[in-house]
This record gives sequence, C-alpha cells and structure tokens, in this order.
Amino acid sequence: MVAAVALQATAYTAQEAVNKFVSHSSLRYASVGVNVIDLDSAKSIASYHPEQANITASTMKTVVSSAALGLLGPHFRFETPVYLDGVVRDGSFTGNIVVRGMGDPTLGSVFMPCQANIVDEILDALRARGITRVEGVVIGDDSYYGYPYFDEDWDVGDLAYDYGAAVHALNFHDNLMTVSATLDGRGRISQSSVTPPVPGVKILSRCRPNRGRNSITPYMDYSVPALIFTGDAASRTVHNTYANPTPAPMLVDSLERALLRCEEIRFDYNTEAFSQLGEHERSLLVLHKSPELTEIITSLLDRSDNMFAHALLRAIGARDWELKGADPMQSDLDVIGVGAVKRWLELQGVDTAPLFMRDGSGLARANKASVNFFGDLLTMMAHRRFDGTRLCDLMPTAEGRAGKTLKENPLSDLIVLKSGSMRHVQCFVGYYPADEPRYAFAVLVNNFTCSQASIREQIGVFLCNLFEQK
Repeated sequence: MVAAVALQATAYTAQEAVNKFVSHSSLRYASVGVNVIDLDSAKSIASYHPEQANITASTMKTVVSSAALGLLGPHFRFETPVYLDGVVRDGSFTGNIVVRGMGDPTLGSVFMPCQANIVDEILDALRARGITRVEGVVIGDDSYYGYPYFDEDWDVGDLAYDYGAAVHALNFHDNLMTVSATLDGRGRISQSSVTPPVPGVKILSRCRPNRGRNSITPYMDYSVPALIFTGDAASRTVHNTYANPTPAPMLVDSLERALLRCEEIRFDYNTEAFSQLGEHERSLLVLHKSPELTEIITSLLDRSDNMFAHALLRAIGARDWELKGADPMQSDLDVIGVGAVKRWLELQGVDTAPLFMRDGSGLARANKASVNFFGDLLTMMAHRRFDGTRLCDLMPTAEGRAGKTLKENPLSDLIVLKSGSMRHVQCFVGYYPADEPRYAFAVLVNNFTCSQASIREQIGVFLCNLFEQK
C-alpha cells in the first residue's frame, strides 16, 4: 500500500492550491467549483464556490455507477433470452428464433471481447438440441423499451456520432456502424456500404456541391431511419463510425448469416413458416448473460461510454417500474431512473438538491451539480463496499487524462478519477491515493477561455500542487 502524503507536507496547503488554480486568467469569466474532502473527517478542507451548480459532462457517470452498485448489485448481469417459437420434430425446427432484448448494452460489444458471443451461443444451443434444419426467420424483439431510444435532453446534433449512440432494448455491436460513402461532384452519393450490415438503414446526402470546400455534417433521422450528410461537398469519400439507429436488424442479419454459413445446420428462410403452424410452443433456447456490473462500470468509466452509462440508468428505471408491478413498461424510463437514483442517494444521506440529473451519461448539457454534491457522493462511496468492491476500485488512474505535468508525475498512478468534457466544459472528480483513499476532490469548470488541452493541464498542475510532497 502506498502511503498518502499529508496535505500539510505539500508545497501548498489545500486552500492555497485551490486559490492558485482559480486565479488563472483563463478562468476570469468561468463558472468554477472546487471541493477537497478529508475522508477521515468527512469534511471539506478547501473549496471554491462549493454550492454553485455547473455542467457535469461525463462525471455524471460516477452518479449512475454508484446508484447501480447500490440498486442492482455488483454481480448484476443483464439477461437476454432467446426463444424457439414453433415446433421441433425429428431434428427440424419450424418457426421463429426470437431474441428478446432486455437492455443489455454489451451484446456483441467490441469492448467486451471475453464475454460469450450470443450468435455462437445460439448456434451451439441448436446443435445441442440436435437441430439440423431451421425453417423460418429470426426476430429481434426490441419492444421492452419504448421510443425515444435517446434521451430527449440530448442535442440532436450529437445523435449521429459514435458518442451519441442511443440505448435500445436490443443493442448490438455497441450500436455503431462504419459507413463508407462516395459523393460525386453534385454532392450525391454514388455508392455506400455499412459494416456490419444493417438492413433498412438509408445513407442519404443533402449536401450542396462545392468544388472548393468540404464541410460535411452527419445527421441522424430515427424516423426513417437514415444517416443524412448535410453541408458543402466536393467529390470525396466519407469513411467513419456513426451511431446505428436500428441495432436489432444488425443482430438479426448477423445471426442469419451465421446460420447460412453453418455446415451442420440448414437454414431455410421462410416468412410464412410460423403462420402455417398449428399448435406450437415457445421454449427457451439460450439465456445470454452479460459480464457482471463491476466489469461494465470499469469499462464505461475508463472509456467514458455514454451508451453503457445510459443503459444503466434505464436498467435502474426498469427495475423500479417492475417493482411497482406496473405494466407495460413506460417510455419515460429516464425520468423513472433519475427518480430512483435520487431516492437511493437520499437514503444514503446524500443531499440531492444540488443535483440536476437528466441522463446517465452526462451528454445532456442540462446535467448540473455542485461540487458539494460530488463531495458528499464521493465521501459516501469511499466508505461503502458492495460485496468488497468500492467505486474507487472501478475508476481509472489519472495517467494522461489531466495534462502533461500530471502524466509525468508519479502521482498519475496514485490518483483515480473520472473526467468529463464537452465544449467549454472540463470536469474531474476522484480520489487520492488510489488504493486507500484519504481525500476526495471535485473540479467543475464551465466557460473557460483557453483551449481544452490547456484547462486539463491547469487542473493537472492543481492536483500536483494539492497532493505532491515538497
């Protein structure tokens, strides 16, 4: 265990370090909140505008992660049932293979390579039942969550980008698709491809032809569904990863392709097979389980995955709704989830009056909180273990997240933190030292006048001044 450095032995007292940071000229017009908490006494030892609510960006992910640990439990796993809806006779199945989405964000995720592949699980289960022929179709049931799949407080301009991927009941491949499109001299698409394939998604162009300028902006239209390019375009090829508005068809297509490739199973695509059946039964073929919640949280905090984080909020909302015995599932799961999060925090003694929460990821600019709130949250979570696991155990180290000075300092391995950034917003919340935290800190900065890299560097220097020995 690395011993914590007493604040009295640093080059600056805690308040001096805070004062030095907030006096920088780039913060003259900024909204800044800073709070440093001694975890032994659970008291603030240095602060600046502690009650002011600022935009949180992705530091909001620590809020939903904490509540998920408390409400769902560290060993919680999302479950995705797969049913055979039809008749099995003499090694032949006639009917539909139904994949019932229940909100698992990790299905087919490239960021969870060690988890079981649901497509392979289905093929293995068919073989185990002795099924050598399937006649029918694959159905991706995405009905558990209602529309809209994205949070209504998200900026519509974010929805097309990879960080703006929405949360569906049936998610797949991180709800992302790689699009290659060639635009001709008139701004029209001459050819396009989507990988993995997503049947039904349209790639459209509304670009103006402009031989001297390429300024293309993607826009996601969920009602079509379509990825639409707008702006000015000369002849060029666009190749990028975007949000997939319909992940269920991607999963269905992936499974059908796997069935067609499978040498042991003959797949005859027949949309009428189910309707031709008389009496039939539905049986469980596979119950796919996600990695445990602690692994999901570790991944989303490290990569700042908006879709994973928002999926946790919706899982909390779904759990809360189901505990009430109500049916059907409500479409405003975000509101229900936020209510459940706040109630849990209040039961833990955390004042949620300074918390203005709209989603689980922090993508909505309407998410705001005070550093006093984060101080209370981090203090509470520092003293809580969930079957031996603490929030600090799941948070990434500072490494290169807060500028060059901190990156090159040994402190970078001793501080765990969650960053949050968007235009004119940079925030950090975390603990020091990582293994046995004695201090928690929260820094929320909005409307700075320097570059994003510069403000991260300034915050990194502040953390060095706060915790470094003389």
